[in-house]
Amino acid sequence: MFRNYLKTAFRNLLRNKGYAAINISGLAVGIAACVLLFIVVHYELSYDKFQPNYSGIYRVVTQDKYSDGIQYTEGTPYPALDAMRTDFPQLTTGVLYSSYGSQVTILGKDATSNSSEKKFIESTGVFFADPQFFSVFQYKWLAGSSSLLAEPNNTVLTKKMAEKYFGNWKSAIGQFIKLDNALTLKVAGILEDVPAHSDFPLGIVTSYITFKNSKAYGYTTDWGSTSSNEQLYVLLPKNVTADNINKQLFSFEKKHHTSSGRSERINFLQPLSEIHFDNRFGSLGDHITTKSTLWTLSLIGLFIIIMACINFINLATAQAVNRSKEIGIRKVLGSNRWNLFWQMMGETVIIVFTALILAVAIADVCLPLIKHIDSINESFSIFIA
Repeated sequence: MFRNYLKTAFRNLLRNKGYAAINISGLAVGIAACVLLFIVVHYELSYDKFQPNYSGIYRVVTQDKYSDGIQYTEGTPYPALDAMRTDFPQLTTGVLYSSYGSQVTILGKDATSNSSEKKFIESTGVFFADPQFFSVFQYKWLAGSSSLLAEPNNTVLTKKMAEKYFGNWKSAIGQFIKLDNALTLKVAGILEDVPAHSDFPLGIVTSYITFKNSKAYGYTTDWGSTSSNEQLYVLLPKNVTADNINKQLFSFEKKHHTSSGRSERINFLQPLSEIHFDNRFGSLGDHITTKSTLWTLSLIGLFIIIMACINFINLATAQAVNRSKEIGIRKVLGSNRWNLFWQMMGETVIIVFTALILAVAIADVCLPLIKHIDSINESFSIFIA
């Protein structure tokens, strides 16, 4: 019986090609737009959620209050790392220093060679970190471990960067590179590639002690200035709250920064879950997205699908007027209310199912226009599955 309903519905739609085409295309475009917006919102909300300690990770940020306003900085003074570890021994504190526009020269197995023609300019992805950073954040090591970053002149590469420089990531171990024509570094370990939906686009991670000992990057023990490149991340134990640490951080800056300044400075914790959405601060990633923007996109998607449904209902209602003669004949031939209901539902099923398939095709074609295509494609595949 149901098969007969679908067959008859299909014939009716073929008879009314204009109505079917408008209804299917309108519904398909609405569904495709809604799906694309959902993928974008879902992708933005998924930033760094792959981290096992996601809810317990915080960044130490700085607020400077001037007479004419407040300025926020995502960084801290260089000596704050050692001070944090002394004053807050209950916390796991890691440091990450970012270097932008660095030149990387491939030396190969000979650290003293200057004949290599392979040079790269890395606008992002070059960092200095200590082993404790990898106690706060968890990444998969393909070779080596975080303890390698306790030694000077050691660096680790992600798999992608190792293949870029040496062709095969396994052959990169033991090779040498030169960073900014200032540091000769040994490749001691390999990290699995960091997912694109992360505000930490690690590519080259060199031991922090190397940065600290070098004069090329301006390390100083002066508490008077902050650098947005120098960022501290802490992992809170389960029995310690952020509010409790913030109360102690209120006096932390005053204790160590004793010289007078033009601003009233305090430090506080910013949750990892807010880093990608808080436009008061920057991030190490390529963009910040406010949650108000994501709410707006969600509402737009909701309105689009509602308008598509209204358009569908209006067209179906207009078509029903033209089909009154058909319905009358069906009643005369013995059809009851339920027979007519299932007949109309058969047509609706065909229209909606066809529109859904077309919407998936439209969304798939439009995905290359969206940034971070690899990760969004992955989200799309999960969504349609």
